[in-house]
Amino acid sequence: MDAKIGTLIKNIRKERNLTLQELSTRSGLSLSYISMLERNLNSPTVASLQSICFAFQMTLTDLFGGLDNDNRLIKKNERVVVFSDPLGVTYEALTDGNRNIKSICMTVKDDSTHTSERHISDEFGYLLEGSMVMTVENIPYELHSGDSLYIPVGSAHKFYKTSKEDCVSLWVYHNASVEPTHLRYKHFHNE
Repeated sequence: MDAKIGTLIKNIRKERNLTLQELSTRSGLSLSYISMLERNLNSPTVASLQSICFAFQMTLTDLFGGLDNDNRLIKKNERVVVFSDPLGVTYEALTDGNRNIKSICMTVKDDSTHTSERHISDEFGYLLEGSMVMTVENIPYELHSGDSLYIPVGSAHKFYKTSKEDCVSLWVYHNASVEPTHLRYKHFHNE
């Protein structure tokens, strides 16, 4: 998948008539990093992909998900891996197509702290297995199986697993790509 990520980012950037410099400025990533990424000369981190998605006003699921599909039922063995971080976090799409609501399954296998970029929509998370600490705007929340957490749009957050077993959570969010861009921009900046 890494060999296709750069090409995918380059195609989206060109579709949106953005220069490398404009994408660099919007994402906060260096021009050389984006250039190497687009030429498939380096592997992106989840944080850098989220910065690029923020610049494009889309989610990771939108970036990698099959927006042309229209499956209403997704069997466990048919889930699409949206992104698998070599450090130990995997994101699987739980919804398919360009729906108003999107969801992912996040599995954390390592004990590292993972920083998530600010998202373009509100998120709701529900912990299915294990435990974790999710810090939102510098406030730590300890989550155990059965707990839920709401993260407002644009909130800085990071997380780490505290259980010995894998930490599995469900995240649901509004699909900002189905809303007109001017409304998305207004909504995010009025929070």
